[in-house]
Amino acid sequence: MSLNESSATALIRFTGLGIICFNKDRQRGEIAAIRDHKHTLTIKIQKPVFKEGSNDNVVYEDIATYENLPKDDVQIEIKALSAPGIDGYEVYKPGNFNRLDSPDLNDFRWIVNMNALDDQTVLRPAGKPSYPLTKIYLGNGLFYTHKLNTNVFFEKVEKDPNGTDRKREVFGNVGETIGVKIEGDEVGFTIRGGGKEETHSLKRIDGLPFRIEIKNMDYSDNAVYSDMADYYGYLSPSNGTQFDFAKIVEDGGEAGTGGAVNQEEFCHPISTDDLRSIDDL
Repeated sequence: MSLNESSATALIRFTGLGIICFNKDRQRGEIAAIRDHKHTLTIKIQKPVFKEGSNDNVVYEDIATYENLPKDDVQIEIKALSAPGIDGYEVYKPGNFNRLDSPDLNDFRWIVNMNALDDQTVLRPAGKPSYPLTKIYLGNGLFYTHKLNTNVFFEKVEKDPNGTDRKREVFGNVGETIGVKIEGDEVGFTIRGGGKEETHSLKRIDGLPFRIEIKNMDYSDNAVYSDMADYYGYLSPSNGTQFDFAKIVEDGGEAGTGGAVNQEEFCHPISTDDLRSIDDL
């Protein structure tokens, strides 16, 4: 990897249905995980340990797991508690970027930015959301693409306000997992929900980061590749134009817009520049 993860105190990885924005006022990244009836939210905090009988083989053990969380009013905050490596946040965007051939797989711009789909529209909160949001606040982090899905190639499909396909063009690969690297003497994890609050203190182990895996996935057999319809339930384009993604299939196959994943687990987060804070959704 061109980005060194081993220097982190904790690595956060978010995969699945979620909207990320960067709150300039609070100087942090924020992710809204959409808690609909299809997607399941799970969180694991993992500690690096040396495998028994080995001095250099590291494995990760779960020290906390959160499942079956309430859908309403859940908040998670992760940040450096002392000696942060970054004040506020940074976004990893090295040099020029082209979705069809950029070589750096960690470039944050692999994560779909809804503003980049159409520079003629402004995205606004759509009003009362269809489903609750679990809100994740991330401080002192470097944001990047942890995993790029290189197995699926997409077309971008432009739709008019009536939902009719208007134009198609090659789009490219899509980032599947957001990575956040936090350095510091100590990283704090706090989760609030259901009238409870739990905290974990992750004290730095040089060269061996803790891992916090957050997934909000649709594991059903009829899960779809494109989550764009879900996102437009929260972000409304000013000109009514929406976009979807269609899988490009070679060798005479077929794939409709947002078609089924054929049991491959794939949900992609998106980013937006127009949202001041996920608290506005």
